Amino acid sequence: MKRIIGLVASQRKIANGEILIKEAAASIGEEYELALIRLPELNLQPCKACYACLVPDQRCPLMDDLYFLYDKIKEADGLILSAPCYALGPAAITKLFGDRVIALAQHIDELWGKPCVIIGTTGIKGWEGYTLSALIANARFLGFDVKDAHMFLGALPGEALVHEKSIERIRALGASLFSEPRLPEAGQCPTCWSDIWKFPEPNHAVCPLCGQEANVCSSENGLQWNFASAGKRFEKDALTEHFQVWLKGQVREFGNRRKELSEIRNRYKGQSTWLKQD
Repeated sequence: MKRIIGLVASQRKIANGEILIKEAAASIGEEYELALIRLPELNLQPCKACYACLVPDQRCPLMDDLYFLYDKIKEADGLILSAPCYALGPAAITKLFGDRVIALAQHIDELWGKPCVIIGTTGIKGWEGYTLSALIANARFLGFDVKDAHMFLGALPGEALVHEKSIERIRALGASLFSEPRLPEAGQCPTCWSDIWKFPEPNHAVCPLCGQEANVCSSENGLQWNFASAGKRFEKDALTEHFQVWLKGQVREFGNRRKELSEIRNRYKGQSTWLKQD
């Protein structure tokens, strides 16, 4: 029996994200056990950038629910994440969770390759912003194997499953959790599926998430994308190098240059007033 963890980023009960997770789980094609976690109900604190978690055999010193969440994910055979679009991006709790990647990446061997599907919901067509790209990037940063991801339209609780096409799509998404990943869709980065591109030079596109590059030119059939070197940012070796090697090197570098950097920092002490609530 497959153990599935559903991560719900909305505070609404029996709303679109929750019911989409349940419909997706019911479509995997084999026996399963689904357990849900409502992320806003957890105590997840902002990363303090203290780097204490980089010390061997040390965990993040923040006394919150991060490792409860980590343990549940580690025990699961697969993950389903749903998040609503708020202000053109995913609900803030998903970023708060994703920002703890420094601590979680110290355990990347336990998280690597965990199959995952992602559900985004938006109330207005065309107003989904960067929601899906951000959710996919967070999942890939944590080492999950993203099998499918889709934005569903529905502002009112339950509205996301009004139309038959939405039901078909969520069932296909659920069925992919333990099978082959879908192919990137038109306009998406072929490496990480982001639909956000930067153009640092004319006709030269770069995916700001994974680093995939492409040369873009016009043709009789419209724009032609010629993809160059694939982005490697979300590969296991790259993530391990960044979070387990490079960051530790930066800690040592700061120790070696503490006096030099303190001279710069000291110039700015006491030059402003901090406002705090009484």
